[in-house]
Amino acid sequence: MDIVLQEKKQKEPKVDAKRLLGYARAKDEESSALLTREIAEIYNDAELSDIERQIANDVLLLLLQQAELDLRVALSERLSLQENVPLDLVLRLAHDEIAVAAHVLLKNKSLSDLDLEALVQDKGPQHWRTIARRENISSYVAASLIETGDIETAVTLVDNLTATLSAENMRDLSYIALRSRKLHMPLMRRPEVSNEIALSLYLFVSQNLRREILDAYNIDRDLLDKTLEGLLEELHNGRHKPWDVTEEMRNLATSFAEREEITTGLLTRTLRRGQMPFFVALLGAWIGAEPEVLKKMIERDPVKAFAIVCRALGIVKSEFATLYLLSGPVHSQGTNVDQSNLLKIIGFFDNLPVEDARKVVNSWKKTFAESENELAAGETA
Repeated sequence: MDIVLQEKKQKEPKVDAKRLLGYARAKDEESSALLTREIAEIYNDAELSDIERQIANDVLLLLLQQAELDLRVALSERLSLQENVPLDLVLRLAHDEIAVAAHVLLKNKSLSDLDLEALVQDKGPQHWRTIARRENISSYVAASLIETGDIETAVTLVDNLTATLSAENMRDLSYIALRSRKLHMPLMRRPEVSNEIALSLYLFVSQNLRREILDAYNIDRDLLDKTLEGLLEELHNGRHKPWDVTEEMRNLATSFAEREEITTGLLTRTLRRGQMPFFVALLGAWIGAEPEVLKKMIERDPVKAFAIVCRALGIVKSEFATLYLLSGPVHSQGTNVDQSNLLKIIGFFDNLPVEDARKVVNSWKKTFAESENELAAGETA
């Protein structure tokens, strides 16, 4: 009798598709628990034949198409740590909504760098940020995450000390840090921070972090100037129109303004390098106006308005003449300034009291800032 029962048991299939589908259709907690446990046992069974494994795989793929969210979450959690789960099944789970995908994205080791890169390209921020938490991700995967430009993804990646970050990753992250102060401190804590990256960060971080950089790295003034020039070349990247100001340029200029480091010397050097958009960002930050507001101020009467802004900043006559000649695209129709009007505009500048210029600029700032806010509110509505 025992022999008969044993033979019958041996003939019973290890993967019973009908039973598994029955568990799924029952939709109660007990059936869900039985289903996830049995599937986990199937993939743990080293003696499972290829045919049986394929049946299990087909059944589970069918289940994932029909199962409720909580069951898919439970299956993903159970299978995330198992090594014998077919890749197509893991990828199906990884492409599901984040509640399901998170388990395999964080824990499953069968996902390759190429798989993860494809997921970054195909999915959105929730998947990116979860992948950024994955242990021991490579610099290759890190690069694909950085390319998204998502601040939260970048912060999560930098906080993941098991991630490998290359020199190129760090450089790209330092550019993203221009858009968010949330990245400054975490980035400084990375072991991969080189002297070059420290120099870049020094240009726009807070005074407290600057002191840390000074204590830990060799900050040479000549190197700092070269770093700024390289950073600005990267930020401009073919941008020459004066009002083509990026968020990164605006934030870098704001950092200079907050540290009271904007001078006519910096403005002049920026113009001589042909970096007109950053000149606009600096001038706006110094006067306390967004580039869009500064543009409207200048457009009132380009030459005179430019002179009024410079006068309000306390710029002296000789420095104004240099800035006026170099900044033609900001206040003139073409790149060349009509020098026949130079004495006339310098005379206007020289005769304008600084306090009067400041009152005019403050009035403009208020008027145009309000119109910008009204426009933004209209676009939102």
